[in-house]
Amino acid sequence: MSEKLKRPNKHAVKAVIKKATGIYDSLTSISVNDETVKQAIIQQAYALMHDSALREMANIPVDALNAEKQGIRVSALRNAGIENMYEVYFMSVQALVRIKGIGEETARKIRRITNEMYDAITVSREVRIDLRQKTPYQDKLLQSLYILRNGEDLRNKARELLAQEKNISTALQDIKVSSGFFRWLFSSKSKRISSVEAYQYLSDLIEGPFGTEAELCITEYGYIVSASSDQVYGDFEENAVAYYTMLEDLGLGAEKTLAGGLPAELVEKVEIYPLDLTYMKTSLRRYQIFGVKYILRQEKVLLGDEMGLGKTIQALAAIAHLKAKGETHFLVVCPASVLVNWQRETEKHTHMSSIIIHGLDKEFEFEQWKAKGGVGITNYESLSKLANRLNFNIGMIVVDEAHLVKNPQAQRTRALIACSRKTDRILYMTGTPLENRVDEMCFLIRCLRPDIARELSTIKSIVATQRFRNEIAPVYLRRVRDDVLDELPDLIENEDWLELNSVEFDSYYMAVKSKNFMAMRRVSWDVHVAYSSKARRLLELCDQARDEGRKVIVFSFFRDTLEKVCKVLGDRALGPITGAVSPSNRQRLIDEFAEAESGKVLVAQVQAGGVGLNIQAASMVIFCEPQIKPSLETQAISRAYRMGQVRDVQVHRLLCVGTVDERIMELLREKQMEFDVYADKSVAAAESLKEEPSIAWIREIIEEEAIRMIALQLEMGNE
Repeated sequence: MSEKLKRPNKHAVKAVIKKATGIYDSLTSISVNDETVKQAIIQQAYALMHDSALREMANIPVDALNAEKQGIRVSALRNAGIENMYEVYFMSVQALVRIKGIGEETARKIRRITNEMYDAITVSREVRIDLRQKTPYQDKLLQSLYILRNGEDLRNKARELLAQEKNISTALQDIKVSSGFFRWLFSSKSKRISSVEAYQYLSDLIEGPFGTEAELCITEYGYIVSASSDQVYGDFEENAVAYYTMLEDLGLGAEKTLAGGLPAELVEKVEIYPLDLTYMKTSLRRYQIFGVKYILRQEKVLLGDEMGLGKTIQALAAIAHLKAKGETHFLVVCPASVLVNWQRETEKHTHMSSIIIHGLDKEFEFEQWKAKGGVGITNYESLSKLANRLNFNIGMIVVDEAHLVKNPQAQRTRALIACSRKTDRILYMTGTPLENRVDEMCFLIRCLRPDIARELSTIKSIVATQRFRNEIAPVYLRRVRDDVLDELPDLIENEDWLELNSVEFDSYYMAVKSKNFMAMRRVSWDVHVAYSSKARRLLELCDQARDEGRKVIVFSFFRDTLEKVCKVLGDRALGPITGAVSPSNRQRLIDEFAEAESGKVLVAQVQAGGVGLNIQAASMVIFCEPQIKPSLETQAISRAYRMGQVRDVQVHRLLCVGTVDERIMELLREKQMEFDVYADKSVAAAESLKEEPSIAWIREIIEEEAIRMIALQLEMGNE
């Protein structure tokens, strides 16, 4: 450097210092923002829980102080204008003693009971976001969660930029020599040289690509930090699972049972299984991580988690782990109706390729999958035709709705068993496998673990015992919503009982007279919609849903009923989805429904729309008639009431008084009670627990209805 070293322009130096310092400080702040935001979330979550507890105490009258007959003069508190436990919570012993009729011993007793009440509420309380009751505490918590979730890429970008230019901090110190005449004058030659070099370095930096990228990063992060309340709540409503996962990761979720009653020694072995989720885009819940480890460690298993708990994402995570370990080919076998859904879920949650092997081009698609690898997705019928071409090893086979292969003589079952010989890992998935008879349950297990099935065959008579649960533990995992999720909103079930008008009565009488059970089940829908009580009530419910900002799913077993529903609703209706609708058109309708405004109604045949689909955009479910298979209603409701739902879900069953609807509802209640006893305890269903009522039961109902209708006719004639 020449002796004639020239000091840069003072104003230019100060401008560079200001801009470079601003960029450096902002990037540094963004890069370390994770921990800052996480600490804020923890504090805000406890503030929200405290506020929620106090709100709950405001609903508890002061009479609760005497619930255990403590001898407290509650009337003295009421005379002082104190009505609820919220008011008591903020009163000290001294303040209580000043109330006429309250001594110091009683005041201390009141404080102790009040504190115990508060502790009991907060101990059992989990962080739950309520869209119906927005509070400043909830707003702040969601804002921080929004920043943590949506700013991750930008925080990583800030770290990359700072790592890329490690000399910024040093340059900002060196450049100060050039910022003033006297600093320059009294600095050594070497410091002047370093200062000029720092000026040039920082000038080039902030005016070049680094400066452009840094300012863009800072600006975009600013947008995230200053997002409006509507943006934040909208993002939460669309991505509730991600928000609750973040809370869970921060230790703010309620302690839940992850293992579905598995023996402790097996749980311990599963939990220490190392998991590599490099190929996953989506974070998993704690119970899902346990499920993935169980699938991988046990290798051949039946995952029976209740519908809505994310069996698909657990299967994909298991595949992703195997992909990270070097496996290349994976096969998903599912009903044709959910082929597209599986492909969408693979694209959404993983960094893996997928291909649907189905239809006229299935041979070509099979060869593509064989050559390139990834996740091959096929249906049961196509698998039967492709099984003999599967001459290479597969990392894992996933069988969705596995109860469809419970018949050992069926072609699909034989094809699946043949394909299973090409892999060491098989995952059967079904939300309701245990409604079947024990023999069918044992067959599914025999396909996976013949050794366990042999043992089960000797103890079928003790299906409700701990021994049975222990025997199936290595091959069967089932969790229910209440075991693992603490944030689901309420499920509100309603029975809408309607009186038959004369037109409906006459039509129903003819159905009973002809002994046509299916015609009887169409009661109220078998007349012109202008005379249909059920159609009128359905329209009222859909209007109510629109006014409340809800979307609706309407289910019926009968296609002609669905056509009438669409006619009644006009352009508000989407569908109907029936078994005749192709998978791609089915997915298109569901996508359109998800993006539609409130008040939209998706109309679906319960056998088609109630299986394997995620329709949580809806928060009202309407059944046009009760279903005689308990699983159909459970599956249908679980399309909307599932992980990620943030609104309470209202279920309405349209029912007619004095008709076959009453007897079918009795059947449903009996079947549900049996299922609750057996299936939700992860044991096989009793021998008597069958899917459908017997022919004898149907005949009995028809005869009873015929006798009752004749009696009614006679009664009406006498009048």
